[in-house]
Amino acid sequence: MSEMLGTLFKYLFAILGIGAVLGVMYSVVGDNKTANAVTQVSQLAANVQQLYAGQNNFTSVTNNALITAKAVPNGMWSGTALITDPWAGAVTVSVNDNSAAMFDISMAGVPAGNCAKISTSITAYSQLTINGGTVITPPADAAAITSQCTSTANTIVFTFSGS
Repeated sequence: MSEMLGTLFKYLFAILGIGAVLGVMYSVVGDNKTANAVTQVSQLAANVQQLYAGQNNFTSVTNNALITAKAVPNGMWSGTALITDPWAGAVTVSVNDNSAAMFDISMAGVPAGNCAKISTSITAYSQLTINGGTVITPPADAAAITSQCTSTANTIVFTFSGS
C-alpha cells in the first residue's frame, strides 16, 4: 500500500512540476510578445517619421505605402497587405483625423494583460487613446492607462508627430 502511495505521489509531483514549467514558459512568452510589440511599434513610428521627413503632412500614409517602402519592421508583416501585432491583431497606420501633421498607429486586439505594459513602455507619442477613451498626453499616468485597458481585446491608438 505504501508503495502505491509513493508511486501516486511521484506522479502527482511530476504533473505539478510540468504544470509549473508550462506556467513559467507561458509567462515568458507573453512578456516576450509585449517586448516585441513595444519594439515593433517604436520602430514603425521611427520609420514613418524618416520616410516622411521634410514633408508637412501624412495624408498619403497607408499600410500599403509603408509595405511598399519596406518601412514595416520584421515580424509585423508576413507578405500580405496586413500588418499585425504579436497577437495577430490588426495594426493600421493612417493620417490623424484632427491634424494632417500627425499620424496614428492603431493596434487592435491587444490582450488586457499586455495593454498597460505596452502603453506605458512607448513614450515618444503625442497622444494615446485606449478603447476610444480619454486622450492621454505624455507623460502618461500609469493609473489612467490601466483604468482604460479593461477589455479582453483592447484597441490602442498612438498618435505621433512628424518629428
